[in-house]
Amino acid sequence: MQAEISNVKDNEIELKIRDEDISVLYIIQHELLKEKSVDFAGVIQKHPLAKEFMMRVTTKRKDPMEVMQDASASAQEFSKELFSMIKSALKK
Repeated sequence: MQAEISNVKDNEIELKIRDEDISVLYIIQHELLKEKSVDFAGVIQKHPLAKEFMMRVTTKRKDPMEVMQDASASAQEFSKELFSMIKSALKK
């Protein structure tokens, strides 16, 4: 994954993300939207044939980069739990 900050304001951050599957970004978006201080979290694909995405996060009070890091860590934990559940289900 390649991520680049394209725009930053006091309560908003916009990222350009390349070479990643959009499903990973949707999981992060879902975790962001659970946070009460997040006003908006969205992901768009620039073009259907290109793996280039834009993600924008707008917060009420918190630093958007900090909220993004927390959501990414939470998404990682969710993915680990999901992998573990799938692995144990396949063993049965």
